[in-house]
Amino acid sequence: MKISKLVFYDFKNIMTSWVTYFSLVLCILPAFGIAYSVANLNGPFEVIQLTYFFAFFGTLLVVINAMLPFTKDISQNTITLMMNTKINRIKYYIAKVITIGIVGLIFGIAGSLSTYFLAAYAGLEMPGELMWQIILHFILYTLFYGTLFLTISTFYNNVLALFIVALLSIMLLPSLLDGILMWDGLSEWVNTFIREYLPLYFLPEVTGSHNWLPAHYVSSAAGIILIAVIGLIKIQKRDY
Repeated sequence: MKISKLVFYDFKNIMTSWVTYFSLVLCILPAFGIAYSVANLNGPFEVIQLTYFFAFFGTLLVVINAMLPFTKDISQNTITLMMNTKINRIKYYIAKVITIGIVGLIFGIAGSLSTYFLAAYAGLEMPGELMWQIILHFILYTLFYGTLFLTISTFYNNVLALFIVALLSIMLLPSLLDGILMWDGLSEWVNTFIREYLPLYFLPEVTGSHNWLPAHYVSSAAGIILIAVIGLIKIQKRDY
């Protein structure tokens, strides 16, 4: 089993799946609504609102699309055919992480290009650095959550439960943590840790606003590496 073949197979499925293009359309439509309001209704919006509304659905849909390649293997039980040796388990995990990064790249490029053309349509100025920031941020965001749920699947492979956990983690957990941050008795170091070093809190928000701190990049990259290491260790011991 070759990693390149697994990645190519996943990539082909992604690019030929209606779910991919339907998801991208759902991401672009809210941003188009903002651009239309600026161009035709004198809406008081700036270019950052285009990226924020692309991420309105994008932060959830990109993770769902990143999870589909390995949840499909689990639900169809084809994963057992590729897990007959320890080295094949490692190759499978690495291939899925690469696929997750590719999904983030696809959504990042779509977000960057749609923002560029919608900004031109609305007569808004798009900073040059925003072009690569959108792509990089979506890759980091997708790698963090996609690798997280891939690793969780090595412990517990109920597909429905994985999608429910993903939904709650992205849509509900940051709000719950906001409530904790409002507590007057919260220690300052805990407050700082949550805001700057806990990707589960800040990633859903900063991926749309692109208001990243240096600590966000470091903690996101460190989180991805840590989760991947745990996943690689666990998948070698998993009995499929």
